Amino acid sequence: MSAGWQRAPDGNSGWGTFSGPGVAGNTFSPTAAGPGTHTLTYTLSDSLGCGSAVQTVRLTVAPAVRAGRDTTICADQIQAFQMRGMSPAGGTWSGTGVTPSGMFTPPNTNNRGGIYQLSYTYTINGCATAATRTVVVTPASAVNVSLNLPECSANPQYTGLAPFTCQFEPVLAGGTYDWDFGDGSRHSPEASPTHVYANPGSYRVKLIARYAGCVVETAFAPVEVGDMKVPNIITPNGDSLNDAFKPRFSCKPTLLQVFNRWGTLVYEIKDYHNDWSGKSLPDGVYYYLLRDTDERRAKGWLEIKR
Repeated sequence: MSAGWQRAPDGNSGWGTFSGPGVAGNTFSPTAAGPGTHTLTYTLSDSLGCGSAVQTVRLTVAPAVRAGRDTTICADQIQAFQMRGMSPAGGTWSGTGVTPSGMFTPPNTNNRGGIYQLSYTYTINGCATAATRTVVVTPASAVNVSLNLPECSANPQYTGLAPFTCQFEPVLAGGTYDWDFGDGSRHSPEASPTHVYANPGSYRVKLIARYAGCVVETAFAPVEVGDMKVPNIITPNGDSLNDAFKPRFSCKPTLLQVFNRWGTLVYEIKDYHNDWSGKSLPDGVYYYLLRDTDERRAKGWLEIKR
């Protein structure tokens, strides 16, 4: 029967049956039986008469286990402390930074903070029950914090090119937020907001994050937004001045196609790196099409003049 028990066959005589509190068919339900001492009977009928066996099951109510209130530690108050408020007493702790007796030492997070799930386990009569407590160690206030954005490989002096859509992330999740995007726009309370910089410029992004009673102020590295600019002439004469077609167009992988005046495709590359010089093509006017993976497009004319 269930809860680990199954009725057993008796050779030629068939199957026996169970009966008693909490038994339905051949399944025993501790919940249906309830706390207490219960006698379960297994009865088997055969050609020699009836036989039976009994088993005693003792069920106790597991105590309500509590790990205590979640805890937030401000970055300027980090020190080891003894976990309190758990019940019943006599259990053991486990998790990052905590000893079995409940002494918690905040791990070194290099001022970025961390969220730790600690478990308090109480065992009685061989049965273990656990509860969880969250300890938040807040990051430290800081300036010039990296935005962790992909590098604009085509134009590394910029974070992006206008209009530039930027995704922001807090140093540590789990707080309440006030984002200032540095361009005079409305602040955002979202955890990970997306913001569009419509115009080129240098923008100072600030975040005030609150974790319980702790306030963390973060000033991020400037968001440098450039303007889109595509030249209309190159002079590939070997003097290292304006030898290649270097559009300031996108930070994403970009397709470049170049056509002659009769519409014939004379050059194409799916991931352009600002290095095409019109080699083997005669001087003259050509037409380009740029398209990045975000479907930003630009087209126009380009003169090659040596």
